[in-house]
Amino acid sequence: MRSLFLIIFSLLFTIHIVKSQDLTLDLSTKKHGVVWSAGIFKSWLNDEYVGFNKVGNHITPIFSEKYKMGFAIQSHYMYKPLSWLGLGIHLGLGLDVNSYITAPVLLFGGSMSFGNNHQFIIYFGLADGKKRKIPGVIRDQILNISYTEIPIIYDNTELNSGFYLGIGYRIF
Repeated sequence: MRSLFLIIFSLLFTIHIVKSQDLTLDLSTKKHGVVWSAGIFKSWLNDEYVGFNKVGNHITPIFSEKYKMGFAIQSHYMYKPLSWLGLGIHLGLGLDVNSYITAPVLLFGGSMSFGNNHQFIIYFGLADGKKRKIPGVIRDQILNISYTEIPIIYDNTELNSGFYLGIGYRIF
């Protein structure tokens, strides 16, 4: 009996809220303008990492690569050829989930939005940012030396470009 009362109460409350809101449709759409979005991205910029595995007194290096991916904030200049589709260009900043604020990524390229107010946005283009790199000389030294303690390896970085793809949702 309680659950039936709760269901009826929820239904009546929802009907009351919907009726009390002014639900008018704005059919006028702006043809172009600036839109801000937040979302996620994945780029083809890869960072090289070295880690060490210690088993007993034996330490072995482990080399790995990770593509930069993370969260992005974009500013888009959009043109709407149709009421549900927008095309444009963007410029934004991406924060890699592996390196956080120490290596932000500059993102720019094309945008495609869906929805009457550019709600859902797909963006693609070039990503520029610092890329961690382990030079061949240092890689050879790490492999050829036997360690008794885990060494500290300083990151070498270089500025690099690569393609990226992302999705986002309009925030302003």
